[in-house]
Amino acid sequence: MPNKRSHGSTSPEEELKRLPADEVLSPLIADWARAGKRLALVCDIDLDRFGELNQRLGMAGGNAALVEAAGRIKAQLPRESLVARIGGDEFAAVFAGLGPPQCHEVLERILVALAEPWEWRGQTASLAGSLGARLLDSTGPAPEAALRDAQHAAFFAKRAADGKVHYFDAPKAHADAQVVRERQRIQEGLAQGEFFLCYQPKVDMRRGVVVGAEALIRWRHPERGLLQPIHFVPLLEDDVLAEQVGQWVIGTALRQLYDWRAVGLRMSVSVNVSPLHMMRHDFVERLEEQLVQYPKLGAGALELEILETTAISQFATVARFVDACRTLGVAVAIDDFGTGYSSLTYLRQLPVSSVKIDQSFIRGMLDSAADRAIVQGILLLLQALGRTAVAEGVETLQHGEALLAMGCTLAQGYGIAKPLPADQMKRWVAGFERAPPWGRGDAEEDSPSAPIEPTPQP
Repeated sequence: MPNKRSHGSTSPEEELKRLPADEVLSPLIADWARAGKRLALVCDIDLDRFGELNQRLGMAGGNAALVEAAGRIKAQLPRESLVARIGGDEFAAVFAGLGPPQCHEVLERILVALAEPWEWRGQTASLAGSLGARLLDSTGPAPEAALRDAQHAAFFAKRAADGKVHYFDAPKAHADAQVVRERQRIQEGLAQGEFFLCYQPKVDMRRGVVVGAEALIRWRHPERGLLQPIHFVPLLEDDVLAEQVGQWVIGTALRQLYDWRAVGLRMSVSVNVSPLHMMRHDFVERLEEQLVQYPKLGAGALELEILETTAISQFATVARFVDACRTLGVAVAIDDFGTGYSSLTYLRQLPVSSVKIDQSFIRGMLDSAADRAIVQGILLLLQALGRTAVAEGVETLQHGEALLAMGCTLAQGYGIAKPLPADQMKRWVAGFERAPPWGRGDAEEDSPSAPIEPTPQP
């Protein structure tokens, strides 16, 4: 690869060789455009859930799946065509000499062919894909622009997940242009150092010590100022961008742990992992590469948090993920517990380190008997299963006292501390741990609903 189909078949090694899309496709597109032939450009034929398949079948199975997918795509193309692998699980193809109806038939045949079950060493897998296309002729657009248009269509095909061919549509593309620009701006921001992490302490209320912190991403945007995650995380709907941001967060958190250890601050840091990032086939491998850079941190320094909804909907994959992370000395916690359709089976079988009770129940438990009963029930359940409970959303002393009375000792929330810059963490920890135990001494003189204010470090 690349090969015109008339040149014959290629070896598996050639099939798996990645090639720059512009370098492969642009010369051929330009030749056909000059000849006045109408052609279809198909870009980013992206195999759905390939990361999950690769985890289940291993690297050898993943490579075999890519070879099989390439063969199925090529088998549906007309004689004058070219197909190339341009990414991890992404293929691009061009073919000429057909009108729009015939082009559409070819593209639909590709989707049908990919959806056929595939057998490998006694296991059945799916190679279904998402497909975007751009029709063009000698009037344009330019090859590079046509390639971008097809990539745009493929991106929205993957988002739609409807198993249909998606064509580039100029009016819709104009409407979506802001989303595309913002996603590009996120990548630029990462490259230019505009993102940073702050850390929200997690404390043991009964012992009065800080046991860890949750890393939270922020964007110092040069035009829009400080942006909270709600303004940019929803844009991370593509596995490549989710991976880039996720890798940066993990790497930054590990470096910060190392710097804190150097000044005598020993604590763990938890990082939220998006489902798209977690499902990447090489997630664990890349995590190990990052951990190797900081061997002195030891096991337990890093904890990954995954959403309860992900744990339920992708149980088999998450179970393998948890086991692989534990092998590396990385704990995994369930976040936002109680917001999904909780399954006792998954909670019993997943060897997670802790379960974070969603803040909506914690915040409401002082005024709502139902929320209080839910929190109490969750705590009893976790205790019976031998899981550690962490309360999110602790906003007042009264919240903390109620949780302690129920047997919950670990907590985080604005009543304890807002997310702090990394360089303020050591000072804050020293102040908090010198303060009286939770709900005693000076703290009792405060109003029951007053936020907790640790003693400042001189």
